[in-house]
Amino acid sequence: MSETAELFIAVRCEELPARYVQTAAKGLEKAVRSMLKGIACGEVRTWATPRRIAVAVADVAAARPVEEKLVTGPPEAAAFRDGAWTKAALGFARGKGVDPSALEIVDGPRGRVVAARVRSGGETTVERVAAGLESAILGIDFSKTMRWGTRRERWARPLQGLIALYNGTVVDCSVAGIASGRETLGHRLTPGPIVVSSADEWEAALLAHHVMVDRSARRARIEADLAASSDAIGARVGALGLVDEVVDLVEWPVVVTANFDPQLLQLPSRLLIESMGVHQRVFPLFKEGELLARFLVVTNHPFATDPEVAHIIASGNTKVLAARFYDAQFFYAEDRKLALTAHGAALEKMRWIRDGGTMADKQSRVGRLAGDLAPLFGADPATARRAGALSKCDLATQMVGEFPELQGHVGKLLARHDGEDESVAVAIEEHYLPRFSGDGTPTTPAGRAVAAADRIDTLTGCFHHGLKPRGSADPLGLRRAAVGLVAIVLASGMRLQLDALLSRSELAGGDALLTFVMARLRNNMMERHPTDIVDAVLASGDRDPVALEGRAAAMAALARTPDFEPLKQTFKRLANITKDHTQTDYDAGALVDPAEKALHAALDSVRTAAATAAEAGDFDGAIARLRTLKPPVDALFDAVMVMAEDPAVRANRLGLLASVGAAFRDIADFKHLS
Repeated sequence: MSETAELFIAVRCEELPARYVQTAAKGLEKAVRSMLKGIACGEVRTWATPRRIAVAVADVAAARPVEEKLVTGPPEAAAFRDGAWTKAALGFARGKGVDPSALEIVDGPRGRVVAARVRSGGETTVERVAAGLESAILGIDFSKTMRWGTRRERWARPLQGLIALYNGTVVDCSVAGIASGRETLGHRLTPGPIVVSSADEWEAALLAHHVMVDRSARRARIEADLAASSDAIGARVGALGLVDEVVDLVEWPVVVTANFDPQLLQLPSRLLIESMGVHQRVFPLFKEGELLARFLVVTNHPFATDPEVAHIIASGNTKVLAARFYDAQFFYAEDRKLALTAHGAALEKMRWIRDGGTMADKQSRVGRLAGDLAPLFGADPATARRAGALSKCDLATQMVGEFPELQGHVGKLLARHDGEDESVAVAIEEHYLPRFSGDGTPTTPAGRAVAAADRIDTLTGCFHHGLKPRGSADPLGLRRAAVGLVAIVLASGMRLQLDALLSRSELAGGDALLTFVMARLRNNMMERHPTDIVDAVLASGDRDPVALEGRAAAMAALARTPDFEPLKQTFKRLANITKDHTQTDYDAGALVDPAEKALHAALDSVRTAAATAAEAGDFDGAIARLRTLKPPVDALFDAVMVMAEDPAVRANRLGLLASVGAAFRDIADFKHLS
């Protein structure tokens, strides 16, 4: 056996849900890295499909190096008496796994102590893998697991096969009763076992058996085939975000074109598009901006390039999709027989949260709050109030019952049908935005007002009733609600204090809620700016997301200049000197040194202008003015002893420097800069 060799682990299972595929691959990689801790190794590669995950580690050493360390224990006086080891020494030896005869007395930092030479390492890679692979694989963290057959082990889906090779030789081990080997299977429609001795051989053999284990290659093929199929009919393919999911649904992607009844195009296009994506994972096609009665299917059938096979696959998808479309057609027709307000009457029987009343109660509060918030977002109060009062009515419709992802959109359609103002209808739909992190925000003022009102009511209501997130658990989606509220405020560009905004609710969320929302704002800002800059501007004490974002952007721009490091050092020094001096008052007339007077004059000339610029949102301008204080601050440090023996002189100088620090803290607290 060579000094280093490849370790290859491959797990085969029943089809994993698409959302579990990457979880499984990353979990296996993490587990294998942990299993090899202390053993020298090289590059790590991973592969994942719905039916298999694998990890290959290059240049893995044959064994963990043997290490010997001298470990010290109790003092000699406590460890050795009357020519024999005491209980303290014997316990130390037992704890270190050495024979008492091997103990030594050595000089330690605080005198002579008992010591033992402890050896570690030496176990081989094969031994480590054989002992740890089962717990490594079964320890992958899935949100849901299952048991199968008579086995007691749990995993995302039943395990079916295991390859464990080191230097091409099978590592003798098992996982959930499945013995390791060198055999695997290809695509379900490509028979015959495959025998491999390395990762490259495994990947190549599976490719020959219609399995593309390289996820990036599968994705590239899907994107290329979607583009080719749409180009062939002069159309544009939509919902390309589905590729992220579809790539983990197939092992051998083939794109097939299918059709549906053109009369169904009379239904709202979003309904058709959502149904295609959510229920069938197929891709809609557009021509000149109009939805076509055609769609693309990414099938897992390796022989779908055969026209007869493609026709069967297309027909099957058309039948399933058409059934849902015809159901939608019926539900939509039925829902239009009632006014939106009539649907809303059913909200009286829907509970919102425990002890939080009904959905009708929540909708009423949202309507009132939206009208109250409207001026802050530049919206018409009557429009926002009406949209909020209708915002949840469509939850009682048959359409939303069958297609929950259309909540809001159905409300907009029915509001239009009832003759509501278009701005009201649009706000009803937009109030659900953003639906997830990175989603778009409402585009209309009324939509922003209602969206903000809905999230504020959810947050204050849940915190008011003690329904706060616990650890990672967040069944009511409060983190998502807070993230959405922050995104709405930032997108609006409106200068709003979050504590004042939350206090507009009829329910009180308390300081804990403000802390919770501010934590979401911090996370949002850290997506764009360094953590220390974000913490520095948050320490200003402001609760205005737009202003805080402006401060962070200005500080980040400053950090990219060569002047930043010297400026930072000066004002961190100032902050450290004044950390115990909270008073910013000082007697300008008592300043005697020219350096003191120069700093006072400089501060007096820029403080008001910097504050005015910051209030107007010109944080670059505010920083530019405050930066001019660096030379006189440095000059003061060079000229005088700030911590003078005379208490009055010392207090006056500290007050002057604290005033300078306070002016800068209106932008950022330099103590938080790394």
